[in-house]
Amino acid sequence: MQLVIIGSGTAVPQKDRSAPCCLLRTSSGDVLMDLGPGSIWGVARHTGVSVRDVHAIVLSHLHMDHCGDLAPFLFAHRAEQLARTSPLHLLGPPGLSAHLDDLGNVWKKWVEPAGFDLNVLERDGHEKTPAYIMGDLRFHAAPTNHSLFNLAWRVDDADGSGVLFTGDGEITRPLVELGRIAPHTLISECAAGPGETLPGHLNPEQAGELAAQCGSSKLVLSHISPGQDPETLVTFARKQFDGEVVVAEDGMEIEV
Repeated sequence: MQLVIIGSGTAVPQKDRSAPCCLLRTSSGDVLMDLGPGSIWGVARHTGVSVRDVHAIVLSHLHMDHCGDLAPFLFAHRAEQLARTSPLHLLGPPGLSAHLDDLGNVWKKWVEPAGFDLNVLERDGHEKTPAYIMGDLRFHAAPTNHSLFNLAWRVDDADGSGVLFTGDGEITRPLVELGRIAPHTLISECAAGPGETLPGHLNPEQAGELAAQCGSSKLVLSHISPGQDPETLVTFARKQFDGEVVVAEDGMEIEV
């Protein structure tokens, strides 16, 4: 399984960091985790993957910086060279279907699936079984504390490799329990700076604490706010977590 950071920033535009998005490249298909504004261009720029070949999109929550490219993603399939026939699976929190309806009210037929099935699955993170199965992949979810309902997502492959993607939000018991299932790489939001308290978000110390509690093998800090120094973020995260810590950058490739 390969993880590619498409966007490592926040809602605030930055020269070198775009809005949140990751691409998981697996033997069972390509999966997008969150889809902030500009993500589909970032996927093309950093990976060369066509939107036509994405099997699934997994959304943590419905704030615009995490789902703003959903309409452009669907619209792109109207282009002849991107026409698809394979199903697209869209997973996310409660309210996702209503969100799609709202997009349809604005953009009409241009966001309707053309020639392919769009399978929408809403989850609340309390499922006892995997929230979704795609080939050898198993998707699980757990809620976090955020200003809007947010799901952290865990994706595991048959070979035992896995990622845990927080989306946004503070630590919860279900999130920690989700992490403890098996070894994994943790992609944790880190919108707050060292020592800073930002409701509904984590600072690097808290992200390190989460990694330690979850038993993560590696911590990737992402959702980085403008002006943060990567080396300082790593230093503060390591106060709580003694494993490998890296700060995400757009285009970064990580073997999981």
